[in-house]
Amino acid sequence: MKNVPRTASWVMVAWCALATGLLEVLVLFWDTRHGRSIHMSREFFWMVPVADLVLFGVLGCLLALVRLAAPRLAGANTTTGLLGAIVALSVLTHVHWMEWWAMPLLAAGLGVLASKLVNRFEAGTARLLRFTLPVLAVLTGAAGFLGHTRTARAYQRAAPTGVARPGAPNVLLIIWDTVRGSDLSLYGYPRATTPRLAAFAAGGVVFDRAQSPASFTLPSHASLFTGRWPHQLSVSWTAALDQAAPTLAEAMGRLGYRTGAFSANFSYVSWEYGVLRGFGRMEDYVSSPITAVTYAGLVRWLIRFGPVRLVLGIDEEPERRYAEDIGTGFLAWLDRSESGRPFFAFLNTYDAHDPYIPKAPFDTLFGWPAGAGPKERARVRQLNNVAPAELKPVDLARLRDQYDGAIAGMDHSLGTLLEALAKRGVLDQTLVIVASDHGEAFGEHGMFGHGNGLYTEEVSTPLVMVMPGSVPAGVRVPGVASLRDVPATIADLIGAAGPSWPLPGRTLARHWSGGALPALSDTVVAEIDKRPREGKAWYPARRGDVRSMTVWPYHLIVTGEVAELYDLAADPGEHQDLARRPEFGARRDSLVEALQRWRRDAVPSKRRGSD
Repeated sequence: MKNVPRTASWVMVAWCALATGLLEVLVLFWDTRHGRSIHMSREFFWMVPVADLVLFGVLGCLLALVRLAAPRLAGANTTTGLLGAIVALSVLTHVHWMEWWAMPLLAAGLGVLASKLVNRFEAGTARLLRFTLPVLAVLTGAAGFLGHTRTARAYQRAAPTGVARPGAPNVLLIIWDTVRGSDLSLYGYPRATTPRLAAFAAGGVVFDRAQSPASFTLPSHASLFTGRWPHQLSVSWTAALDQAAPTLAEAMGRLGYRTGAFSANFSYVSWEYGVLRGFGRMEDYVSSPITAVTYAGLVRWLIRFGPVRLVLGIDEEPERRYAEDIGTGFLAWLDRSESGRPFFAFLNTYDAHDPYIPKAPFDTLFGWPAGAGPKERARVRQLNNVAPAELKPVDLARLRDQYDGAIAGMDHSLGTLLEALAKRGVLDQTLVIVASDHGEAFGEHGMFGHGNGLYTEEVSTPLVMVMPGSVPAGVRVPGVASLRDVPATIADLIGAAGPSWPLPGRTLARHWSGGALPALSDTVVAEIDKRPREGKAWYPARRGDVRSMTVWPYHLIVTGEVAELYDLAADPGEHQDLARRPEFGARRDSLVEALQRWRRDAVPSKRRGSD
């Protein structure tokens, strides 16, 4: 193929693009059928081929330019070898067990082999390409159509089946992903991070010591949507929520509610991890031709690397959605959905999750030096590509500034959303719950991020409930409460509690019911399994399973066989471990026994569907 016509070269480019797209779709579909997460939209059937067409189209244009400028560099053998290597590397990026450096080496070898084979069977290859190109195009279109049909059927299965009772209130559940309660001005934080939430919360109940059932997203959301503790469920670091336990969305659908989920966390709160099962409308990944460009395997593989991100100036996920985007999507759904039914909507906003990149003007709201311009803004954004433990104290503080700015941005978006609901006349008929799925560490106990332990900074969350006429105004609940009881609380407040309600738990309304506020504090637990990777080797979750129990004021944390004990009233930062002090030995042992007993007694509830 020494003198390949330009048309033949473009036929080869198109053929490689379609073949790559179909091969990637097959691999991804195989992964979804075998329980592996692909972190892509459910519409990947058409988005991946579109991405590969764009990728190879750009590559073909570059080759054409090189052919004009230096024909010898873009000869047939070079072109064939390069295209073959790109096809191979695109598919190899989906091989989970292969080291990253081995992929380009193997792809280069396959590219050389492809070049030799094509050169040897020149005439046959040309005929094969021309004959099979239309076939590949038809198969690509069929894959996209079948994938879209599959998504439509999933939504049909989640359509509401019951008839809502007259006057049933709406329910809006908002999760501020990765927001620790201690950074909210609602809880006394000196920075004005949440003025709008504080103003809204004055009309309802604020829980001062709410805790998450886990310190990372998947088990926390799974517990929030099932009313069960994480160890009663199928979830782990990589395992999705199975269909053994009914979800809150399914229960609400049976009550006649139209249900919608709008999530910016496509790492875990997406269609493939099961926590959104039962929602009749689901917006997680952005399914559009623009975002589809990033779905090529090679592109996704390259932007995983920090140096590549620095060169390209990429400091956030290409599909990242902010709180205002989530709110806009929810309102659009609300305006076009069936108005005769009450709604249950779930919103997950991701602004405060790393990388901490708040939108302007909130990126300069806190700790911003006078006179700092675009260069400083860019430098601060790039701090997200450096491990926090390796940052200088001043830069770590700047990262914390960005985190607080992100919270302020979500607070602003919350105010805008509530105003929009008020204008639509639905806010007064809506139970609004604002919480977080877990907290975040910034060097406390030597750790950063979340999912590494169960100390207070990782499990303490905000929790606010507002509904005029059903939830009292101006109430602060001082006792410990778990987000695991949110489903039971929703059932109670909308009048659905009873034997037919399928989710376990106890209503949190008991904290404020009965006239005078009782001195009530729940016994709550949290748990995470041993972390298979990431984080320092000495982090608790890297050393074993981590379980905790809070019986106010004591907080017991057990990692493997090692127990820690803290007095949260006297030591809210958990600096003094009491477990080794003789005078606390009996307290430690009784809590360890209670934790073990709780785990034994709690396991059967998954089978019988009750507490």
